[in-house]
Amino acid sequence: MAKFRLAVGLHNHQPVGNFDHVFEYAHRQAYAAFLNIVKDYDSFRFSLHQSGILWDWQQHHHDEYLEQVRDMAAAGRLELLTGGFYEPIMTSIPERDIRGQIDMLNVYLGKHFKAQPEGLWLAERIWEPHLPKVLARMGVKYVPLDDTHFIYAGLESRQLTGPFITEHEGHALTLLPIQKRLRYLIPFGTVEAVINELKSQADHRPDGLAIYADDGEKFGVWPRTHEHCYRDGWLRDFFEAIEKNSDWLEVIPLSEAAAEEPAGRVYLPSASYAEMLHWALPTPAYIEYERLEGWLKDYDQMKRFGRFMRGGHWRGFLTKYEESNLMHKKMLMLSERLARYEAEHPDELEHTLAARRGLYGGQCNCSYWHGVFGGLYLPHIRQAVHECLIHADHLLNQLEERSGVEFSAVDFDFDGDDEVIGRSNAFTAVFKPRRGAMLYDLSLNRHDFSPTDTLTRRREGYHGQVAGALTEMPADKTASIHDIVLAKEKGLEKYLIEDWYLKRCFIDHFLTGDVDLARFASGKYGEEGDFIVEAFEYETDPSTGSVTFTRDGHLWRPQKVVPVRVVKEFRFTEGSDEITVCYRISADSDDSVQVNFAIENNLNLQDGHSDTKYLEIDENRPRDSFLDTMGEFSSKSSLVLKDEDRDLAIGLVSDRPSDIWQLPIFSVSLSEAGFEKTYQGSTFLHLFRTTLTRRPFEVNFTMYAGALSGYTSKTLRTTSIGS
Repeated sequence: MAKFRLAVGLHNHQPVGNFDHVFEYAHRQAYAAFLNIVKDYDSFRFSLHQSGILWDWQQHHHDEYLEQVRDMAAAGRLELLTGGFYEPIMTSIPERDIRGQIDMLNVYLGKHFKAQPEGLWLAERIWEPHLPKVLARMGVKYVPLDDTHFIYAGLESRQLTGPFITEHEGHALTLLPIQKRLRYLIPFGTVEAVINELKSQADHRPDGLAIYADDGEKFGVWPRTHEHCYRDGWLRDFFEAIEKNSDWLEVIPLSEAAAEEPAGRVYLPSASYAEMLHWALPTPAYIEYERLEGWLKDYDQMKRFGRFMRGGHWRGFLTKYEESNLMHKKMLMLSERLARYEAEHPDELEHTLAARRGLYGGQCNCSYWHGVFGGLYLPHIRQAVHECLIHADHLLNQLEERSGVEFSAVDFDFDGDDEVIGRSNAFTAVFKPRRGAMLYDLSLNRHDFSPTDTLTRRREGYHGQVAGALTEMPADKTASIHDIVLAKEKGLEKYLIEDWYLKRCFIDHFLTGDVDLARFASGKYGEEGDFIVEAFEYETDPSTGSVTFTRDGHLWRPQKVVPVRVVKEFRFTEGSDEITVCYRISADSDDSVQVNFAIENNLNLQDGHSDTKYLEIDENRPRDSFLDTMGEFSSKSSLVLKDEDRDLAIGLVSDRPSDIWQLPIFSVSLSEAGFEKTYQGSTFLHLFRTTLTRRPFEVNFTMYAGALSGYTSKTLRTTSIGS
């Protein structure tokens, strides 16, 4: 008698840079817990994909887990899927890196499990039509994708009865449509509801096929799922229900589903699961899309015509979030440099392995996007990507034997305007002349760290729900994180501040006289100048290791418009951990002009409330020296952020005293556990209340970014440009 088949795949992953205790928690609560139960049910055969990041961690911390996987694989209970070792979005990285990432995971699975996987897990199921060619060339024969992708292509759910064949330039690939209904039922519906759904499908097609593949974190990591799946027995009840219905139901791995007679040929559009496409939309479109969904759900036509609705495109995150685009373009530039070096030095590939591993680690997808999961909003995940890329870049600098200070002008972030990139042994700095000549990104090459990795606060489409969010999930409720609205604390709505410019470094303000610390912190204050998002001219001088930015702008005052020139010069010295910065500001006016000139720097050591990361002002540690506090200091010359954990100091010393304002940057975002406030760095303003004339007002800074032992503000005061 023919049986209805349920093909099952599980995907487990933790991102580069996630905390060790998070790995441990997820392993204990979900990954190991699942295997410890499923091993008792011989009839449950399934596919397993894990990122190389997770395999590596488990190998070093829980080798017994790998042994258990080996035993189940040898017994034919479990098959392994390949993918990118560091779980990249395949369509966001160069083809050469797609091949390299897959090969790296294949080598690992072959070494530890003697596996030769033919199926591939596509990160976030992000599909673009050119993928069959590169995947097929890597020996991949099948890929599970959401049924949503097929429905976007015009197919109907009733047609998704088996595998489909697609191709690109004659390179064929089998696609398996994952049922969205099953993804939402397992494990959030009752066991009875899951069996009834499968039975209903079997009644229509007794020898049919249903495909389920989803994140393993749903079985123990998502809110209340560990209690639901294990303490309350949902998972064991599910396995037992499958055994009780074995007369008509069989569970198989994905490879057996892929081997069945194809249901047809298909060409899919660029897509991901529906939620991802919603999240990728710009915020106004995100809100309108949500309203449209709600409107259509009120009508019977939703089931018929809702399949023609879809959101944006994953690459939309690269326009929605400047920080995501920065990491992405940093990665692309490194990939190109590394590929070029390897082509020119084919006998030195063993020396580039560490750099290539760093590049691949920097391609881990999690920090490049944001939805229900924190992703981009998690500072330690962003910083891990920067760390990987900076480390690889520094290794490549050493291989290329670079020396001296170099400048180049290139459209680094592909916005249509050139950025200026300065390189020395200690730093790689990216400036944006067309955006206020801000210091856009600073990489500390000797520390594998980016202190400028802050996050600009934005209005998100879900922010309208913050005020009404619950602070506790009802005790009797287990639901998908897509269906609950929770907050980790009350009062988060007061942190919903929207910045109108990127929160980076050396941003030039001319504040109105009524601006105080509280008003500046609110984001609603008077700005007289046009120097923040406007263009500067620039000139580089390799002989002095300097780049100079100039803007002839204005103060826009009710009584008259005052022409003002701002010149700022950055000078790098090979081998030095210091950058000297000189400002020269003048007004083209017969009268002296009173101004409140402020230089804004945004810096992030990631942990804002730690005893080992703190602020010093003029070599004194304030009573409240935490980085996530607000403070105001009068007539001071130096500030330094000290990070004892990294043995790192970020210091700014001025040759003129100024008022210094300190403000924390908090974002409010979604996570698996609900809305949360996250420290994204600190804003520091040096405020000079001065008079401008045709004779330039000059102020010099020394920025130190290096080892704690190398920082002394008294020494730095003697090294400024104007001394």
